Amino acid sequence: MKYAKTILLSVGITFLMGCAHFKPQPSFKYIPWQERQAKMKKNKSCVINGKLSITHNKKRDIASFAWQQNQNNYIINISGPLNLNSVKITGTANQVEFCQSGQACLRAKSSEQLFFNQFGWRLPISNMRYWILALPAPAKMEAAKFDQYGHLVVFKQQGWEIGYSDFQSVNNVDLPNIIALQNKKFFIKLKIKEYSLCSN
Repeated sequence: MKYAKTILLSVGITFLMGCAHFKPQPSFKYIPWQERQAKMKKNKSCVINGKLSITHNKKRDIASFAWQQNQNNYIINISGPLNLNSVKITGTANQVEFCQSGQACLRAKSSEQLFFNQFGWRLPISNMRYWILALPAPAKMEAAKFDQYGHLVVFKQQGWEIGYSDFQSVNNVDLPNIIALQNKKFFIKLKIKEYSLCSN
C-alpha cells in the first residue's frame, strides 16, 4: 500500500509539473509596434499591483507594491513583508512626496531629486510610469528588440536596460507580467499580479 501511495504521489507531481510546463498562452497576433504603442498610450489611468525586488550592493529587498496612475499624477504604495516599513510616494507634475512609516514626509520637485537627496542614488520614477506600461519614456530609445507579435521586449534608455516578458491581454492591450530594469548599480524586477482599472 505504501508503494502504491508513492507511485500515485509521483504521478500527481509529474502531472502538476506537466500542467505548469504546458500552461496555455494567450493567442496573440502580430501588430506593428507603432500601432501597439498608440494603443498603450491611451491608458491614461491604471492601478497595478504586484511584487518587486531591488538588488543593490549585493543586497536584495523584496516588497509588495500598488501603483495608481492618473494622467500625470501617481501614488505608489510599497510595503515589506508583514506590511512593515511601508512607503508611500505621491507625485504630481510639480512635486513628489515621500512618506515612510514612523518618519516625517519628505518633498522635492522631482522623484530623482528626492531619492538622491535622501539616499544618494537616483531611481527613475518619472520614467518608470511609462516603463511599467511597456512604453518608452519621452526620450531617445536605443537597442530596441521586438518579439514575433510586435511586443517591445527589450530596449535601453537613459542608462537603463528595460526588459519585458510573459505578456497578458488587458482591455485589448498586451501588457507584460514581468518587468526587469537594470543599470550599473541596480537590478529591479517587478512581477505584476493584476492590472486593474486601466482605461482611456
